[in-house]
Amino acid sequence: MSEDALEAAQRAYQSAQDALHTARRELSEAVLDAYANGEPVGRIAERTGQSTASVWNTLAVHGITPRSGVNGSA
Repeated sequence: MSEDALEAAQRAYQSAQDALHTARRELSEAVLDAYANGEPVGRIAERTGQSTASVWNTLAVHGITPRSGVNGSA
């Protein structure tokens, strides 16, 4: 592989990592919005292709648990 090809591959890799980071952030925001608007976790999981545990993990990062509700208060 030539030096140019190696550098091009690195740029493509970095670009893909940046896109993945953005997509994950946007998915997290969408999950938070859906939950805040009253959508059940099971339905969010179905719509996003995630498990309910993954959805709860996303919510938990923002302080939302099954008992806390959207604003963190019980």
